[in-house]
Amino acid sequence: MLRREGSEDREDPEDPRRYIVNQARDAQVKPVLLAILLGTMTRNALAADRPVPVILDTDIGDDIDDALNLALILQSPELDLKAVITVLNAGDVRAALAYRILELHGRTDIPVGIGAEQTLLGKPSRAIPIQAAALPPGYTAPGPSRNGVRLMIDTILRAPEKITLVSVGPLTNVALALRSEPRLQEKIERIVLMSGVFFRAGLEYNVHRDAEAAAIVYASGLPISTVGLDVTLQCRLGTDEMQRLAKSNFENVTFLYRLIVAWQNGDAAKHPILHDPLASLAMLKPSLVNWQRGRVEIETRGIDGRSQGLSVFRKDAEGTVEVAETVRADEAVSLFIDRVAARPRSR
Repeated sequence: MLRREGSEDREDPEDPRRYIVNQARDAQVKPVLLAILLGTMTRNALAADRPVPVILDTDIGDDIDDALNLALILQSPELDLKAVITVLNAGDVRAALAYRILELHGRTDIPVGIGAEQTLLGKPSRAIPIQAAALPPGYTAPGPSRNGVRLMIDTILRAPEKITLVSVGPLTNVALALRSEPRLQEKIERIVLMSGVFFRAGLEYNVHRDAEAAAIVYASGLPISTVGLDVTLQCRLGTDEMQRLAKSNFENVTFLYRLIVAWQNGDAAKHPILHDPLASLAMLKPSLVNWQRGRVEIETRGIDGRSQGLSVFRKDAEGTVEVAETVRADEAVSLFIDRVAARPRSR
């Protein structure tokens, strides 16, 4: 917590995080444990402290959960969105989708950047995200940054305080940023992910799509909080929540519902699962999930479609990764719909 006077920041002598640092110094606590303590203090103070500055890294346009997550962040006063960066093919379309949601929430001040359009070792794709059908004819984002990775780096380095990086797509942009700018290690508070599957067998799309990037990020040593597929699958919108969106008169909500319809592609029984929103919901209300601390390793040399992209979690009290093990799904869905189905919040 920093008290701001004019353009200068100074430490608050009553800041509990300062007490932890002093105690850790006196007790010679290992640096990784100190990082865990500080990260926990930051997370628990989220609602009471000033808004947490975040950057969203997203493959918006394919599955519907990315758009729903962006709306959730915008509707959450606990979070201060600094930039949106797209990842994967058709970056201009993804940027347009992100900008339209920002526009309908009155937040065109937030910059949008087009990040890497192919994975570290993957082949380029020219597929157009299906949700583009919900955009007005000829709609484009006015002047998105053509170098989203540079936007990510500059936003983090220029921020007066540490940034929380929320990444809910393949981790290509994050890996490129970490490899190209070592100063980010000291400027990122933590990384929040929808990534992996940890407590049952299987592959998860974001990791499998760019396993090499995921391996870089998980091995970075930065504090990471991740919700995996085995947990997010429990958070599905029901008929009541779908009706709230469908019957809304708020333009920001009706556009989200049009995106859902485009994503359903004729299958009205297909309801959104809150994969990406759960990562943000766990920031807003940490008690929604139970966490296990440890380390995550990514298999990059396995058989494609079977073992390449496996995420392996190993419990370790000194690990820098916390993985969601269980979720209070009903509470998560309720908090999500109450935020997203509302009129755009005032700033």
